[in-house]
Parts: sequence; structure tokens; C-alpha cells
Amino acid sequence: MADLEESIQVAREAVNATPEDHPDRPGWLNNLGVELGERYSKTGAIADLKESIQVAQEAVNATPENHPNQARWLNSLGNRLRSRYLRTGAIADLEESIQVARKAVNATPEDHPDQAGLLSNLGIRLGDRYSRTGAMADLKEAILYYQSALRQTNSSTITRILAGKEVLRSCVIASDWQQAYEDSAIAVHLISKLTSRSLENSDKQHRLSQVVGLACDATAAALHVGEAPLVALNLLEQGRGVLAASLEEMRVDILNLQRKHSELADQFVRLRDELELPVTRNTSFMDENRKSSLHARASRRDVVDNELDELIVKIRKQPGFEDFLLPPSEGEMQATARCGPIVVINVSEYRCDALLVEQHQIRSLALSCLNSKEIKEKAQRGGLGSFKVLAWLWDAVANPILDALGFTQPPSDDNWPHIWWIPTGPLSKFPLHAAGRHGEGSTETVLDRVMSSYSSSIKAIIHGRRRCVQEGTPTASDQALLVAMQDTPEHTRLHFATKEVKVLQDLCKSMAIDPIKPGRRKQDIISSLPNCRVFHFAGHGYTDDVDPSQSYLLLEDWKSDRLTVATLLGLNLREHLPFLAYLSACGTGEIKDERFFDESIHLISACQLAGFRHVIGTLWEVNDESCVDMAKITYEGMRDGAMTDKSVCLGLHKATRQLRDRWLSVPTKARRGSRLVRKVYTPVAEDEIGAMTTGDRDQRDSRLPRKIVLHDSDDSDDRLLHWVPYVHFGV
Repeated sequence: MADLEESIQVAREAVNATPEDHPDRPGWLNNLGVELGERYSKTGAIADLKESIQVAQEAVNATPENHPNQARWLNSLGNRLRSRYLRTGAIADLEESIQVARKAVNATPEDHPDQAGLLSNLGIRLGDRYSRTGAMADLKEAILYYQSALRQTNSSTITRILAGKEVLRSCVIASDWQQAYEDSAIAVHLISKLTSRSLENSDKQHRLSQVVGLACDATAAALHVGEAPLVALNLLEQGRGVLAASLEEMRVDILNLQRKHSELADQFVRLRDELELPVTRNTSFMDENRKSSLHARASRRDVVDNELDELIVKIRKQPGFEDFLLPPSEGEMQATARCGPIVVINVSEYRCDALLVEQHQIRSLALSCLNSKEIKEKAQRGGLGSFKVLAWLWDAVANPILDALGFTQPPSDDNWPHIWWIPTGPLSKFPLHAAGRHGEGSTETVLDRVMSSYSSSIKAIIHGRRRCVQEGTPTASDQALLVAMQDTPEHTRLHFATKEVKVLQDLCKSMAIDPIKPGRRKQDIISSLPNCRVFHFAGHGYTDDVDPSQSYLLLEDWKSDRLTVATLLGLNLREHLPFLAYLSACGTGEIKDERFFDESIHLISACQLAGFRHVIGTLWEVNDESCVDMAKITYEGMRDGAMTDKSVCLGLHKATRQLRDRWLSVPTKARRGSRLVRKVYTPVAEDEIGAMTTGDRDQRDSRLPRKIVLHDSDDSDDRLLHWVPYVHFGV
């Protein structure tokens, strides 16, 4: 706020220091109006809003009608008038804002880059008037302006996509589902353009957060008008998991291209590696020479991006490489289901459906008992692992899907069917693998009929399977990197973390894998990861509420140097073919901010993108003691299954069922046991910790405030189900 206050003060000084007939004065007035409007949005002070309208009007009045900036000043004035309408409900302000918006559109050439934004703003205000009066003419006109904005090829991609979102919403209101589908499909096709290779991952993440949910809504519209399930599935594949796809593209395995067209492969690697070099954005402390060098490198990235596009076109002209870096085809998707069906669950406010991908077909299943409003309410209420929620998941989601796939009974032998779940939207928070009516002798559960894996998209599964051992490819070393963070600075002691790793040491030796205990600082782990086949972390995890790329695993130096999602995304371990990352910490697959549902950005996906073939993690907090048994049984299953791909999921499946069955065999009253969880706790001052004896610390650990343990307060069986949150992502 101090910066905003100062900016307003400086803007006033600029206006006051400029003669009334000076050509720059309208621009300074406009700036002042924008900043006053920003302060109004922060504080709600109506005086700021009134003044912002006044100075915006002065800027317009001082600008000749044919001036290039006239439309910009008109647009600012219209925005402020709409703000006052939303505050006071005065229809006169709305009428004037529409009139001003029309002038702004008419004053702008059709091919001007600003045109899409101006058209969208006019559409929004006409939509406001429709909401006020119910006049269908306003709604239809708004749709026309949104459609025009969507098709402004000279305008920014994000502005066009957001116009497409408005078309969809408005067409649904008008009951024109066909138009809603057609225009939203255009918008979805544009989403991949938001992740230019020359951008850093943080920029891509921000851009994609602005269009969350569009692909799901477009898919719902497609199914509503009777489009084929494949068409709907393609919309989801194009509009979700885009950040991951852009990283996969940059790190694609090009061994086959190297064998047949080595010169093209060498060019691809050179351009790819140049684009993967980090660009420092903080220029505050740089001299002019370094700043100039930085700007030159940023410009060079744009040139390299274009060169790579041209090279990819050239590669696709070579026989056998026609689909190089293209989205998966229908045949590829069906072939991916050879190990088990893939279930994509589309969640939209308009409808919810399951898209079932099997070897012989792709079909859709309407989930009539599932709706986005109820999902959001349950997610906000918490208790995602309670009996009540698991039963609801079974009735609304899992049971109809398993019935459609023919999994109506437990398998007769130990040959468990395998399902890959790809939930979308807020359903991504829920444990589909644990859905069911759990009780002695019950088989109405997912756990008792199939084993489950998760993925963010079908293309992620395909890319993962391509990263298999090929002839001539170096394999990962036979080392297991075992990290036990029993004591983490300023966090609760995890008494069982060391025991967990001790158990795994012996198991790894029986699997002919050499257990290695590295240093417990970030750089120790980073330097050791390229040489490991298995990475097992037992400790605290932190999920960032606002920026998922800043979620991290807590090591000894977590306060100064963190092992974040962003750090992992910057690694490329693929040439070493690491097999498994097991993150025995809290919330490593948790998504807290709904803006990032489509991209599934968390510690699990970061490990996958770094190159791990399989990742085991958690959806929320986990019990410290239970982690030992879960890991032990899972690794025993991997050992007994000869560490094949199937053995990872099967091992976790058996571990979850064993812990579930043990838990069911205990009387209800006795189940309300320890809730010590591997979570970020309230920090304790370092000097306070230093003054404690070991016994004091243990006593302090047992009474420290915990992050809330989620549960339904009205659940008659009120306790945390410790076997629920563990999940497998992989092939």
C-alpha cells in the first residue's frame, strides 16, 4: 500500500507539473485515474472511485478524436464507470460505460492489437445490462463482440482465450450449446500458445492459471451437443497439463531421431539446451552492461524458439517422424490402455462425465449423481478421507465407472486389474482409489476390485512409458538414496522417520540395490539424484497455498535453500532413467489453489517431470508411525515383483489394503489413536529449542499445535483414516 500511495502522489505531481495544453497531460491524467482505481479496489473508498472517473474524463476531453490514444483513455473511463455501477447500481453509469466502450471500439482499427480487449469489455458491459434487464438483444450482441474478440489474430492470446470463456458462458445462458462448443473449442486450441518455449516455467504457470476450467467446460459442451468421446477427450488433452507437455517436449527422447537423422537430432538438442538455460529476471543490482547482456539473451531466446519451430516442421517431413511432438492419436491413446483402462473424469459446472479409454474403444459415461457444486462444498468442508466422503465417492463416481468397465467383483486370484484415474477440477483433491463402503466383508470398494494409479493426463502416461530402457540407453545406477529427516530445524521431531529408512536399508539390500545416505542439505540431494535408481524421502513436506512451484521438501537448510517444485522442474534426470521417487511426507500431491487444478503442479508431478518413472506420494497429512508399515509393505511388494512397473502400484495397493484391514479389525473406540503427522507445524524459536533437554523436546513435540487434521465433524465414525492418502503416479 505504501508503494501505491507513493505512486498516486507522484502521478499527481506529474499532472500538476504539466501545462493543460501539453500533449503528455492526458496520459498523466489517465495514469492517475488508473492508480486511484487500484486504490479503490483495495480499500473500497468511494472518493477514490469518483476522482478516478473525474480525471479519466479529463483525459478523454483533452484528447482529439483522431488521436492514437483516444481509445485507451476511453477504455479506462469505461472501466471506472462500470466499477461505480457495480458499487451503486446506478443504471446511468452502466449506460454511459456502454456508450464509452462503443466509442473505444469504433476509434480502433480492426487489426489493432488492443481490439480484442476493447471488444471484450464492450461485451462484458452489455452482459451486465442483460443481467439487469433480461433483454436478449443485449446478450446476443455481447456474444457477437466476444466472438469477434476471439478471432482477433493480432491481439494477445490470453485476451482472445478469455473472450472465448465469455462466449461459452453467454451461449450457455442463451441455450445455444452448439455455438458454445464451437467457440470454446477455438479457445482451447489457443491455450498451448500461452507456454512459449522462451518463457520461464513461473511465467507459464501464471498464464495458465488464468484459463483454468476452460477445457473442462468446453468438454462438457462437446458432450452436450453429442460430439464423439474422442473429440471431448482431445479438448481435455489440449487444454490441461500444458505446462508438463511443454517440458516433456523440451526433454523428449530423441534416440530414434539420432540413429536415423543425426544432424537434425544434434540441431534439436542444441536449440533445446539453449532454451533451457535459466534467465535471471531480477536486474535491480546489475550494472548497465549486465542488463544489456540479459536483454540480448532474452531476445535470443525468441529467435531460438522460432528456429526450433522451423526445425520441428522439417523433422516431421522425414519418413516415420510425421507425429514428432504432436498430441497423442486415437490409436496411441487406446494402445496406452493395454495395461488397464484409463478413466478421465471431467468436472464442469454444466455436467460431469467419465471418459473411458479401453484398448478397443473410447466411450463416455454420464455421471448423473455428480455435480461440481457438491464437490466444491465437500472439498471446502474437509474430511476428504472420512467414511462419509469415501461412501459418497463410491456412489457418485467409482461404482458406476467400475460397473461400466465390468469390475463388479474382486478378482478370483492375485491378478489385480489396473485403472489409471485422471480426475479434473476440484475432484483432483479426492482419494478415488479409496472410494467405497468399507466394512468387514464388504467388496463395495475400489480397493477390493482394482488397483489404482493416477496421472495428470493421457499424454503424461504415454511420455512416461516412452522413457523405458532402450538398446544403447544408459540405465540408472543400482543405488537407493534414503533421506530420513527425524529432526528438522523448527519442526516437530518425527520419531519414526529413522526407523522407516532403517527398514528400507535392509529391504534394498535384498533387492540388490545399494542404500546410500547422503547429506541432508539441498545440494547434497541434488548432486546425488542423478546417480540413484530410488529416491526415498521421510520427513516434512510443505504445500504453498499461493504458488505451487514453491512447495518443498524440508531439509536441514530449508530456511535458506529449499528443494522446491521449481527446483525439481529444472532437473533433467531422464538419461539416467531413475525408477522411483517415494515421498513419505505430507501433501506431496496436494493442490490448494483452484487456479492450478488443470496443471497438477505439486511435488509428485515435479518428480515425474524431472524423470522418475514412478512416484508415490500423499494427498494430505500422513501418520508418522503408519509411514513405516506403508513403506515396508510397498517395498516388499516391489521386491517380490522383481521391481517391474506393475510391482510399484501393486506393492502400494497391497500395503493400503493391509493397513485398511488391520484398521477395520480394531474396535472403533481404539481407532482414535495417535495423530502425529508429517506436516509443517507452528515454528518454535531456535533459542527456545536450544535451551531444551532431549526429554523436554520430546514432550514439546507431543503438545505442539498441529495443522488441523481434516474430518467431518458430524461423521459418526470421527477419525483420520491413515491408509487413505497414499497415491501412485506412474506408468
